[in-house]
Amino acid sequence: MSTSDGSRLADALVDLFAPLGAIRHRRFFGGRGIVCGEVQFAMIIDGVPYLRVDAELAAQMQEHGAQPFVYGTRRRNVEVYSYYSIPEVVLDDEDVVAAWARRSLAVARQRWKAPRAQQKARR
Repeated sequence: MSTSDGSRLADALVDLFAPLGAIRHRRFFGGRGIVCGEVQFAMIIDGVPYLRVDAELAAQMQEHGAQPFVYGTRRRNVEVYSYYSIPEVVLDDEDVVAAWARRSLAVARQRWKAPRAQQKARR
């Protein structure tokens, strides 16, 4: 799998992640967001795929060279530790990527539900 073209990579990831549910991609901050139902759990920015992580998944991914998502502002670079890159050397190992995606989706769903549960509690 090549990371050179974001849309082709998004299509390939949608196919790979299809067993997780209704997977699709959409525009997201100049890249592509990968969603299952209403929950975004992955993104592709500048041709680099990222997965939503918790501490455990981040540690697993770092063992293979994953890095947090970083974007620049006028004053500094900002590291976003809730998304880690899928290292290019791992992209060809569909079993590993699929397992990471499964965990990533679980993390994203948990974080997606939390604010909604808090809103209901306030009512």
